[in-house]
Amino acid sequence: MYITMIEKQKKNNKRFNIYIDNKYVFSASYEELNFLDLKEGKEIDDEHYNYYLNYLLKRKAENTAVQFLSYKMRTEKELQEKLKSKDFPDDIINDIIFKFKELKYIDDRYYAELYIEEKKEQLHSKYRIFSELKVKGIDTIIISDVLEDKYPDELEIIKRILYKKRKTSKDIVKIKAYLYRNGFKIDDINKALKLEELKS
Repeated sequence: MYITMIEKQKKNNKRFNIYIDNKYVFSASYEELNFLDLKEGKEIDDEHYNYYLNYLLKRKAENTAVQFLSYKMRTEKELQEKLKSKDFPDDIINDIIFKFKELKYIDDRYYAELYIEEKKEQLHSKYRIFSELKVKGIDTIIISDVLEDKYPDELEIIKRILYKKRKTSKDIVKIKAYLYRNGFKIDDINKALKLEELKS
């Protein structure tokens, strides 16, 4: 096999199309051309061909992952699903996940810590937060551990909700139903209401 042509792409002048035996096979950046020593007229065997394909595919997957993470923090599962949606092979996805975890580009525990702190301020229940993080693929042991550390008691959150709700409604039954629907335990709801009664 021979590299018969290398041409600059029309829509992206920083990338080049590589043709082997007059057939398009893959594209590469200028840096990748130099690193792989790709040039017209070069003879390549099957081993080198497969190496080039794997190297360029892995680079493409890494670039996709970096771009995906540049918008906001993601969980391991979210990154994995993004790469799968682009049809990258499992072995390349697993390599990238391992590498990015080592580099702390993805860190499910840290993600859970920030998420819980944010949602606690938004007056979400522990149950709701647990469910949302579980959907995001975070290990339930990590979720429980971080919740215990960052959000051990829901009473203060319930009292804050009660304070807000009582400004617009005096119907305790409706307020209790609202709290229960949003994942707060009935015992904690009753306890918070009792504390409020003692104060008034």
